[in-house]
Amino acid sequence: MKKFAAVMAFLMFLPAASAGFISSSLTLEVEEPPAVPVDGSVNVVANVTLSWGFGMFFPLPVTVEMSVENVSDWLSVSITPDNFVVTPSGFIGGEASKDVTITLRSRKETAAFVSEAITLRAKTSGNFLLRGAEASKQVYVMQGFADNGITVEAPSALHLYTGEEKTLYFNVTNKCNSAVYLTIEPENVTGFTISSGSSISIPSGERKTVSVKVKADESTEENAIFRFGYYPPGHEELKNYESVELSLESHARPGGGSLAMGIVVALVIILIIAGIWKRKR
Repeated sequence: MKKFAAVMAFLMFLPAASAGFISSSLTLEVEEPPAVPVDGSVNVVANVTLSWGFGMFFPLPVTVEMSVENVSDWLSVSITPDNFVVTPSGFIGGEASKDVTITLRSRKETAAFVSEAITLRAKTSGNFLLRGAEASKQVYVMQGFADNGITVEAPSALHLYTGEEKTLYFNVTNKCNSAVYLTIEPENVTGFTISSGSSISIPSGERKTVSVKVKADESTEENAIFRFGYYPPGHEELKNYESVELSLESHARPGGGSLAMGIVVALVIILIIAGIWKRKR
């Protein structure tokens, strides 16, 4: 019995170069990971299956080692467990599976929703009876949206005559890690017509000047609120808002009667001067 145990131990620890005649293969199946949050992590499960062929007359264990390659500097990846033992048995062949957990964590902020591939590898060197095997799988990862907000530079007031239309300009800076679509929604506005047009796109880290048209429908003064909605393309569920307040004032134009009175007064003065000039002649 002791001799048998010694032989078994010897077979287990023979180097990989001595791996033997029984065929083996590894397969990997990995869940598609969600976007990795800037300040957090996500877990996905990978299933590793080792299969072996005919002739396994001794149940000799093998170690399967996990690793990952092609990881960008914004991301850290850990695998739990990063190695495990499988003991193939059964003369006619068989297979055994193991789930491992892959943790993806952001190390720093990067561009959102830009897909890139990391390579997950599983490898066994085999043993005296079982040949070594290796498998790899590309896993596509991306960072999620970092809502760092937008800044809006706006005038404090706009003055119009009743019936007049003017263009109001805002400078908007996108501080998020993705381009954003921008919408403008006026609130607390009753005596003016606001036309803001369609949404526009602002790249990450850039500033754009956006405009709205304001028409005074009546003579009034209002503290208008402009809500600037922003969200990354394709993710309107992440929409957020930045609001600014400004004064809208409209007044009637000077009346035509006052102008006519001014003309009459001017004519009277001219006639008086003309009469005085004739008398002196």
